[in-house]
Order: sequence, then C-alpha cells, then structure tokens
Amino acid sequence: MEELKTQMDGVARLYQQLDEKISSKGGVQNLFGMNRKIREALETISLGELDNMLNEIHRAKEGLARLQEDVVEIRVLKEILSAPTPRQVNGSART
Repeated sequence: MEELKTQMDGVARLYQQLDEKISSKGGVQNLFGMNRKIREALETISLGELDNMLNEIHRAKEGLARLQEDVVEIRVLKEILSAPTPRQVNGSART
C-alpha cells in the first residue's frame, strides 16, 4: 500500500510540474478541455462536407483565374488603345 501511495505522489508531482510549465497558457486542465472541445467540434463535420468545401474552393479558384485572364486582356487592350496614334501629315503617317 505504501508503494502505491509513493507512486501516486510521484504522478501528482509530475503532473504539478507539467502544469507549472504550461500554466501561462491555462494549465494542463485547459489543454485537456481544449482537446475535448476540438474533438467534439470535429465530430460535427463530415468528410463529405470538407470535400464539398474543397470542391467549392477549387471552382472559385478556377473562376478567379478566368477573371484574372480577362482583366489582363482588358489591360493589354487599354494599353494598345491608349498608345499615341500616328498623325497623318500630307498623306503619310508620322509619329
């Protein structure tokens, strides 16, 4: 029985040391609580829901890439149309 008490004291001492090391972040109990909350939150989300989200993100990225290409084309057109046009002098073009 004394050996069990010594072992339990050792566990309590190690737990206390661990708790002191992380006490600035809320202590061991806080970490255990956060772990439980994270697990509970993750259980509410299915893999299918995550896959759907990834698919939506992929489609959005594709749409943004197309939009980017369109904007680049518009910019090029604007540069071309904004460039100074050659002037006509006596029937010939001059810059």
